Amino acid sequence: MGKKIIISATPEETRMALAEGEKLVEYVVERNSEQHIVGSIFKGKVKNVVRAIQAAFIDIGREQNAFLFLAEKGDVSEGQSMLVQVTKDARGSKGPTVSRELALAGRYVVLMPFSDYIGISRKISDKEERQRLKNIVAAAKPEGAGFVIRTLAEGLQEEKLSADINQLLATWRVIQARERHGQAPLLLYRELDLAVRIVRDYLTSDVDRVILDDAVIYRRVGELLKDMGSCLPAKLVLYESKDDVFEHYQLSEQIAGISDRKVWLDCGGYLIFDYTEAMTVIDVNSGRYSSGTSLEETVMRINREAAREIARQLRLRDIGGIIVVDFIDMHTEESQQEIVAILHEALASDKMRPKVQDITVLNLVEITRKKARQNLSTVLYDACPTCQGSGRVQSQETVSIEIRRRLRELMNKSLSSKSVLLQLHPRVADWITKHELKQMEREFSCSIAIEADAAMHVEAFAILDNTKLDK
Repeated sequence: MGKKIIISATPEETRMALAEGEKLVEYVVERNSEQHIVGSIFKGKVKNVVRAIQAAFIDIGREQNAFLFLAEKGDVSEGQSMLVQVTKDARGSKGPTVSRELALAGRYVVLMPFSDYIGISRKISDKEERQRLKNIVAAAKPEGAGFVIRTLAEGLQEEKLSADINQLLATWRVIQARERHGQAPLLLYRELDLAVRIVRDYLTSDVDRVILDDAVIYRRVGELLKDMGSCLPAKLVLYESKDDVFEHYQLSEQIAGISDRKVWLDCGGYLIFDYTEAMTVIDVNSGRYSSGTSLEETVMRINREAAREIARQLRLRDIGGIIVVDFIDMHTEESQQEIVAILHEALASDKMRPKVQDITVLNLVEITRKKARQNLSTVLYDACPTCQGSGRVQSQETVSIEIRRRLRELMNKSLSSKSVLLQLHPRVADWITKHELKQMEREFSCSIAIEADAAMHVEAFAILDNTKLDK
């Protein structure tokens, strides 16, 4: 099943979709008003050091100071200048996260200018090929610097690998020169824009098409592929129709469903996604599925499909941090380990390198996943002004009870009117009219008029003396 990368660019935003066949597996949105700075390198200045939490806050010239975890590198003092690289974008009230361990990503290798070693992707398994690649890198590597060899380097000609190394070393020399002559805070290196990063990081041998709807970016990507001497089979396609490119490739409905709390499985089961400040909780439910010949078979069919879909949803929703999955109860260790193995396999292609912990006796699985960008939900959505992001508002009955409570207080103190006006949200007004109005009028020995106001908050109400208003 071939993969395709679809990139849509407008003056306001750039969107990318990675699809396997007709199925969306990854979706990224970057707004031009909110620059993505992960990977960018700054000369920053230490504003303050907080030893109690082993952290320093670094002025990198942005609106918010960056957070640097000190760990063993505690040799930091206020006012000191240093090179840092952004590892996480700013999120809400939190500034970006930075590191002093720098990395410059190329097509085939990653330069680690302060780490004197050579690493290699675990996905390159052939021992002779691993050694060949290490020898090429060792010959080009300056003393004191390090490289990580990426999966795409497997089988690559020495000339192309050396060219990638030399390009990164030249970029590093430019960064060093800017750092020597510039005052902090100063941006020294900006990561490539989304369209180019996507091609660099996602274009693999199993991608057969890269589709772009912008002629300028189409030419840039074409030049990039030419410069890299890419021998990958992907065909570059310029989409020239005025219709939305994601609609054309029948991905719009899947994109719209990314924010859904409930995700149905093909077998009839479903997943529920709940988000908290500290973690994401995913609940697996049997739903409509009941076709197995035994309970264990039914459970395993749902759990197997759920494990694969969860791996897809983590990428699609770009969920990071701690994820806890509550699978349907399995009663044998063999069944539990099968589900863990499916999760490992399904998550293997995720670039954020999720780690799956073992399953508990309660059939809970903990997954940790790296986080670099803002959550997709925070880019696309604001907190609901009605429920303030909680997902709940008071029921009509709850608001009605509060109105009665308030009326009792007023009747006992100052209000002795024989005619009261209640101003309410329409859904509460309708409920009280149908269920409570007559009882309320009897209790308070007055007539109560209801006025629906759609502009009011669903939990808000106003109690007015209608006698005075009539006059």
